[in-house]
Amino acid sequence: MYIFFLLLLSALWGSTFFWTKILLVDFHPVSIVFFRCLLGVIVLLPILIKKRVFTNIKLSPSLFTISLLGAAIPWTLMTISLQYMETTLSGVINALTPIFGMVLSLIILKNKARPFEWICILIGFFGVVFIFLMKGVSYESNEFLGALILLIATLSYAMTGVISTKYQKHTSPYILAFMTLIIAMLICGFLMMFIQPDAITYMLDWNYVFVFFVLGVLSSGLGYVIFYTLVAYGGPVYALFITYLMPTVALFLGYFFLDEKVTWTMLIGLIFIFTSIGLMNFYKRKERLKYESAR
Repeated sequence: MYIFFLLLLSALWGSTFFWTKILLVDFHPVSIVFFRCLLGVIVLLPILIKKRVFTNIKLSPSLFTISLLGAAIPWTLMTISLQYMETTLSGVINALTPIFGMVLSLIILKNKARPFEWICILIGFFGVVFIFLMKGVSYESNEFLGALILLIATLSYAMTGVISTKYQKHTSPYILAFMTLIIAMLICGFLMMFIQPDAITYMLDWNYVFVFFVLGVLSSGLGYVIFYTLVAYGGPVYALFITYLMPTVALFLGYFFLDEKVTWTMLIGLIFIFTSIGLMNFYKRKERLKYESAR
């Protein structure tokens, strides 16, 4: 079941680069984040009411930090970075997140570095680096600036998974998803009033309504519930492995809809990425079965 969640979330978040690229024609980055979070909150609100979990929400510095690092910061930075780079390269750079997740787990969670996990991560990392180097990003181009901005966003994603594991491990995924979205919505909504106050007028276009539905309801609302479920199941590093699959979705959409190039070097890199994910999932499943049999 969890491998299905991993694949589903990879598809939802991997397509984010494609949809965001479309919205950037008329929307400012903070406006895009506001509307996708707004729709995510709307779809999660009745679920939380039905489950009667509002009384379980306990505001704390860790919950606020998780919420801030989970959407407001990385989504805004990711959207800004797409103004300087192609969606294909964006998906590839975003796949560096598990590396950051493993390092932060060692520092913050004091986890022991298991050799097999490092092997899995390094295989995927090699695939990402191979694609990145062969892409040939110039150090003087705007694309390199976009890459640096996106790297900060990936670090933010990694920190979210690690902190939620340390401080909010037993908190409902629905609560974590709701708080992540509503804090980002409030922050970006405030900024939007000054940066792009007329953004609401573009929502009259039904094409944009559909795009925001996908980004808000599916990628944001449903997406973060799945993400925190995966964190609770296999830990932050396992959940962050979705970013190894996301380049596949980004490459596919960029090639078929945005006329972006997909080279054989990218495909070779993806083979390494898929191999690393398959090995990590096998390891986590074996570890889970061992834990359940010992209970």
